[in-house]
Amino acid sequence: MLSRYASAIRTRLPRVGNARRAMRWANRAFGDFIFTDGRRKQTIAAIADHANTQITFVRKSDRAFAPALLNFCSSVDSGQVRLASSKLRSYEDISVAVAIVRRLIDYVAAALLRDAASLTELLVEQCPDSRPAILVRAELLLEESRFDEAIALIQRALRIQAVCQTSQQLLGRALQARRAIQGDRGELDGMNYDLTDKFCHLPFTHLSTGYKGDAFVCCCPAWVPFPVGNVLSAPSAEAVWNSDAAVEVRRSIHDGDFKYCSRTLCSYIAAQKLPLKSDITDPTLRGYIDQRKTVLDDVPQMVQLNHDATCNLACPSCRTEIIATNAEEQDMFAAASQRVILPLLKKVNGQSYISGGGEAFSSKHFRSILAALNRDEYPGLYIYLITNGLLLTSQRWAEYPNLPEMIDILSVSIDAARAETYERLRRPGKWPVLMRNLEVMAEMRRAQKLRKFQINMVVQQDNFREMLDFVALGKGLGVDEIWFQRLTNYGAYDERTFAKADVTSVSHPDHAELLKIIRNPLIQGPGINAQMLMPLLPEIVASDLRLPDLYSLSPRG
Repeated sequence: MLSRYASAIRTRLPRVGNARRAMRWANRAFGDFIFTDGRRKQTIAAIADHANTQITFVRKSDRAFAPALLNFCSSVDSGQVRLASSKLRSYEDISVAVAIVRRLIDYVAAALLRDAASLTELLVEQCPDSRPAILVRAELLLEESRFDEAIALIQRALRIQAVCQTSQQLLGRALQARRAIQGDRGELDGMNYDLTDKFCHLPFTHLSTGYKGDAFVCCCPAWVPFPVGNVLSAPSAEAVWNSDAAVEVRRSIHDGDFKYCSRTLCSYIAAQKLPLKSDITDPTLRGYIDQRKTVLDDVPQMVQLNHDATCNLACPSCRTEIIATNAEEQDMFAAASQRVILPLLKKVNGQSYISGGGEAFSSKHFRSILAALNRDEYPGLYIYLITNGLLLTSQRWAEYPNLPEMIDILSVSIDAARAETYERLRRPGKWPVLMRNLEVMAEMRRAQKLRKFQINMVVQQDNFREMLDFVALGKGLGVDEIWFQRLTNYGAYDERTFAKADVTSVSHPDHAELLKIIRNPLIQGPGINAQMLMPLLPEIVASDLRLPDLYSLSPRG
C-alpha cells in the first residue's frame, strides 16, 4: 500500500532539485489557497523552494527537519491566507499551517521514499507543543483507521488551546469515523448532535468584544471564535454588528450548519439543549427565523465588553502575569468609547457585561465608561458587572454615585471558599480584603441598593472539593445566584499543567468525584447556575430539560 501511495504522489512531483517542476507542483497543490494580500505568486514560489529545501534537510539530518518545516509554515500563515473552503478565520485558526505541513510532508515522503507517518512522528517528537504537527500526525492516524490514537492526539491539541477550531473539526471527523466502524460509545462531545433544525439567538442578540478589540456575535468569543469586526478601528457599532462576517455567522444558524460554533466549548451544543426552530414563539426571534434575517435593524440586547485585559490579579486560569495597558492602547480605547461603545450603549435595551477580560476597576478605560453611565442618557441599559471585588471598597462605591442604579447583576469572581485556596488561585489577592468588600456588597444588597448579587467559581483541581462550601459562603452573604464555570485553556497553561488542573475532563483521576459533587442536591438546587457543567452529566444531556433563556428574549439581554 505504501509503495502505491508513494508512486501516486511521485507522479505529481518534480524531480528533486528541479525548481520549475517544483513550482508547477506547488501551484497545483495549493490551488485552494486564497491570498488576501495579493502575494500569491511570491508565496507559492517560496513554498516550492522550501519543498526542495526540506528534502535536503531530511537527507542531512532529521533533527533539522521539524523546526525548519514548522517555522516556515508559521511564516506563511500570517493571517493573509485562507483556504477557499473557509470564508472566515478564527483567532486561533491553524488550518492554513496544517494544510501546508501535510502537503509538504507528502511531498518529502514521496520524493525520498520515506513513510509520511514516520516524518509526522518526528514532527511531534521534536516539537511536542506544535498543534499543526500534532494534527497532521492525527490526520494520518485517522486515515489508517487508528481512531483511538488519533483522538488522543487531537484531545492533546485541545488541551494546548481549547479554542482551536481546526482541532475541534478534526475531532468531529475522527469521532464520526470511529462511530461508523465501532458504534457509539456515548461520548458527551456535542459532535453527534444534529443541528439542522435547531436555533440559537445569540448571534442575533449578543455582541462581545475581546483581545485587541475584536468583536464576536456570541456571549463567549470562544464559542464562536470568528471576529466580525473590531471596535477599536470600526467607524461605528453598525459597521461591526451588521458586517459581512456577522451576516455569515447568522446565515450558518439559519441554514443549520452552525459551522462557526464550537461543538466542544459551547455549553448548549455540548449538552444538546438548543431549541428547535419550530419551538420558538418569541415574536422577535420568530421574525428572525421566518424572514431569515441576517442584517438586523435592532441593536444587540447584550453588549459584552472584554477588550481591556488590565487587571490587578494574575490568576493561573487566565494569565501568567499582571497585565496593564499602555498609554497608546488607552488612547485607542478612549477614542473607541466615544465613537463606538457609548453611542451603542445609549441605544441598548438590555445589558452590558463589563468585564470578562480583566478587572473593570483596574482599567482606566472601563472606569471611564462606568463613570459616564446614568439613567437619563442610558434609559434602557443595565450593567452586568463582573469583578474580583478587591478594589470595591466603600470609598470606591462613593466615587460612582450613579452606578448602583445602573447595575442589574453584580458578580464577584472568587474561585474558592477558603483563604489558602483563594490566595493560591487569585494571586496576589488577599482573603481578608475580599471578605471586607464582600460584606459591603452584601449590605448594599440587603438595603436593596443592588438588584442582584452573585459570586462565581471556575471549577478546577485545586478548588472543586470546596464547591459545597462555596454554596454555603454564598448563602451566608445572601447572594441571589452562585455561578460555577468550567475551566478552559485559552493559552495560559501548558498542556501538562492544564491536564492536571482540568478536573472536568473524563480522563482526570478525580473526575468521578467531581460528578458526585455536581449531582449533590445543593448544586442542583435553586439559585445555582451550573449550566457550563451540564455536558458532564449523561442524565442531563439525555433529559428533556429546557433552558428558557434560549427560547425567548429577556429585556435584560
